[in-house]
Amino acid sequence: MSQNKLIQKLLDDTLPLLQDEALKIQFTNHIELIKKEFIRSEFKLKRTLRDKQITTSVLETTISELKKQTENLKLQKALTEEQAEFKEQLFAKVSHELRTPLHGILGMSHLLENSTLNPEQQGFIDIIRGSADNLLVIINDILNLSKINAGKTVLLLEPFSTEKFLNDLKGVVEFKAKGKGLNLLFFKPPNLPPFLTGDRTRLYQVLLNLLNNAIKYTDKGHVALNIYVQSKTEEDISLQFEIKDTGIGIDPTASKLIFDSFTQLEIKSNGIYSGVGLGLNIVKKLVNLMDGTIDLKSKVGEGTIFSVKLNFDIPSVDLIESNKKTIANLTFPTAWKDKKLLMLEDNEANLVYAQNLFASGNITLDIAKDIKGAKVKLARKRYDCFLSDVKLPDGNGLDLIAQLRGDSSAINQSIPIIVLTASANDKEANHAAQINVQSYIGKPFPPQLLIKEMKKIMKSDNTQKTKTNVNLSEYNTSTTSYFANLEKSFKGKPRLQIEMFDIFLDQLPLAIEQMGKGLKDNDLKVFHYDAHRIKSTINIIDLPKLKPLIHKMDEYCYRKINLEELPALYEAFKKQAALDVKLIHAKKEALMVSN
Repeated sequence: MSQNKLIQKLLDDTLPLLQDEALKIQFTNHIELIKKEFIRSEFKLKRTLRDKQITTSVLETTISELKKQTENLKLQKALTEEQAEFKEQLFAKVSHELRTPLHGILGMSHLLENSTLNPEQQGFIDIIRGSADNLLVIINDILNLSKINAGKTVLLLEPFSTEKFLNDLKGVVEFKAKGKGLNLLFFKPPNLPPFLTGDRTRLYQVLLNLLNNAIKYTDKGHVALNIYVQSKTEEDISLQFEIKDTGIGIDPTASKLIFDSFTQLEIKSNGIYSGVGLGLNIVKKLVNLMDGTIDLKSKVGEGTIFSVKLNFDIPSVDLIESNKKTIANLTFPTAWKDKKLLMLEDNEANLVYAQNLFASGNITLDIAKDIKGAKVKLARKRYDCFLSDVKLPDGNGLDLIAQLRGDSSAINQSIPIIVLTASANDKEANHAAQINVQSYIGKPFPPQLLIKEMKKIMKSDNTQKTKTNVNLSEYNTSTTSYFANLEKSFKGKPRLQIEMFDIFLDQLPLAIEQMGKGLKDNDLKVFHYDAHRIKSTINIIDLPKLKPLIHKMDEYCYRKINLEELPALYEAFKKQAALDVKLIHAKKEALMVSN
């Protein structure tokens, strides 16, 4: 019997028993309320059951969809991994095929450079070598465009000659300009420093790209590179590089897109201009990387002006001389004439280059052209260094090295090994490190880099020894008086001079503490951060005995060179800082009295 029938029966059975009409009405009303509540409860129950069924159905559908999506994601992940592997293999192949002949070009140009040449021929060799060096950078940029996009490209900041830079740049583009009957004009201001500190190759790449574009889109008239000094101090300079042409010009609409990837001008005349449109996009990214700006002004039919503004440090005489000595010292030590070297290489051009390179140092180099030959030589003779390619006709050089390292009976098991490869990549470099390869160098490479890496791993008697002491007088080369820059900048403002002194006195103890901690913990980042931070304050105040010390430490940390000198430089810095603090306090007192 249903609930409603039971309630109705209760009402029918009870009403006759009630004598009071008011009580009957009240009872009837209560029964009706109970019936409504039961109906409402029954409705809620049905709705709940219906909602549960709907929810269950939705959940089943959702789970089914999630399973499908998971399967799709697995397929997409597998496809992405497959594409990434294909891309890596493709880039390795392209890298190898481009770098191998380029290594031959650079090697032969190096050998020619060291032969008897007249001045004109020497100029040609300089252009060939400079072009090849920059072509290598461009190849690397194209193969690693994702690194540029991600801002992972690292600048190499070192002193370079502005005169040689401009001569090399002009030498590369003037043939193309003359071929089109164009006047090529270069203007440099009289106050342009003879040396700048910056990434020479990146600057070269930016200006070469813009000059090539200007020549490409100009059929008559001239192409000019004008350099203007925007501002200059003793330590830094702001330059504007203006590339101006009398070419076809750029439409205002196109000028907004010209720096985008794979964008080229649409030429409506009969002119044919080839290219993929990557140049200006890379130029824009490199200018941004160097914290510069690039602007464009153009009129169709009249010409175009690209204006690049960049800041550079002006290197000290000490830094320039130190850089020259570093380059000059990268030669084969005389003690190496008795060393026994083995090279595994199958490219004839690379072999000619290597044999002549080592012959210049009176070093005998054994050659193996395949894995089989290398195994025979490694088993018969003990060598002082093994230089190995990776891709050989009969196998992989890294596999050979792994076998050698794992053979405890091999006479060359612990030999210092340098890998020289045209297919250089991070994955392969990590693998090389895991099998105890001491140095991994990508082709092409300058001979100085190979010598530098060999010095690190071969423990030669002629290898530069670690310095344990630094003579302060070595760095006291400045004839400038103390506080000259500060007094010049804040002339007649003793309060500001005192404020700068206080800033330095606050920074110094923390800088010394943190730099010392960086040395103790072998943490180069910590050491460099505080050295770089206090360098600016030292420059502003002008402390001539501390400046060369802090500049060397900052430079060595940034370029990761001569790191063995940091402890001695740090100790010299602390000693000199204690003396300079006394001078600062005396100067402060004098300023406070005069104020």
